[in-house]
Amino acid sequence: MSHLIANVNGQDSIAFRGDRADIWHRLGQEMPAGQGSKEWAKAAGIDFTAIMVEAQADLSGPDFAHLDSVQRIASRGMFVVRSDNGCPLGYVSERYQPVQPAEVLAWFQEYIAADDRFELDVAGALKQGEIIWATAVFKGDVTVAGDKHIARALMTTTFDCSGATINQATMTRAVCANTIKAATADKRAVVKTRHNTKFNADRVGRELGQLCQGFDAFKAMGDAMADTTMKKDVVSKYFKKLLDIPFDAKSDDVSARKLNQFGDLNRAYGATVREGTQPETAWTALNAVTRYVDHDRGTRGGSSQDESRFLSAQFGSGAAMKAKAVELLTTDEDFKSLMSRPLVSFAGADDDVKSLLSRPLHAASN
Repeated sequence: MSHLIANVNGQDSIAFRGDRADIWHRLGQEMPAGQGSKEWAKAAGIDFTAIMVEAQADLSGPDFAHLDSVQRIASRGMFVVRSDNGCPLGYVSERYQPVQPAEVLAWFQEYIAADDRFELDVAGALKQGEIIWATAVFKGDVTVAGDKHIARALMTTTFDCSGATINQATMTRAVCANTIKAATADKRAVVKTRHNTKFNADRVGRELGQLCQGFDAFKAMGDAMADTTMKKDVVSKYFKKLLDIPFDAKSDDVSARKLNQFGDLNRAYGATVREGTQPETAWTALNAVTRYVDHDRGTRGGSSQDESRFLSAQFGSGAAMKAKAVELLTTDEDFKSLMSRPLVSFAGADDDVKSLLSRPLHAASN
């Protein structure tokens, strides 16, 4: 299979609203308006229950014929398995508390219903259901530094211990479909729930009441970056800092992998400028990084480079690189001193920005 979207009983585990041409691999079930969480969960293939079962080793085969009495060995660990087909999703400890897919999706749909600017647009499962996710598109206009963006709320959880339940803001730059997590601009706009604690929808819902503020914070940050000059020599240092390459390092002292990454980042910068973004700004440099992570960065493992890159960019090391790219421009004092006009961190934002960030959610229409 050329993709990581789960397929159970011949159905691809993804459901969507909108144009099929905009959907990953053009797969899945198109959802009509007005569908509830149960219909979405069934269409997205996430209506299963995650069940904890005892992990055991079967020693009854011919390789263990010399054993007299011990035939099975139970461990302290547990497997999380799907209720519908028994597929194991992950090996976990006894303290692990699985978050039920349909329950999380129902909560997510209920949460976004509190603000009529959001609409559930995609839900699905990756691999065999180890990762599930849903997004809700923000219907308001979000133009950041002259670039049109599509803002979304992203919910994801895992059953293989690769991540907690995460709810956060994300932005898609429409011109080339590269993304960056808006939560990196405002840490309040991300909530993580550990799997060894019970999922408390009411508590998480209260914490996520600030999610829209992350969109405004990201817009303010992007506009500020577009006004911040970064000459080519500083952009070069930015990419080196991102890759942990010393500024004064000679080529012979840098690994071939990092040199290749550095070259790819510079090419992504050129492509970003050709797409129409003003050159020599912090905003262009940041978009070059997100473009590189989403489209060009090499990955390891997985059934294809595209799918592995998607997982990395959204949930793994690629997402971490995007976060580091923002932090270098906003909170790293050593690097900020190299720029023409250091960006102001959001902890010290001016009154106008603070006013934007305190805007309440819209009441849902009746």
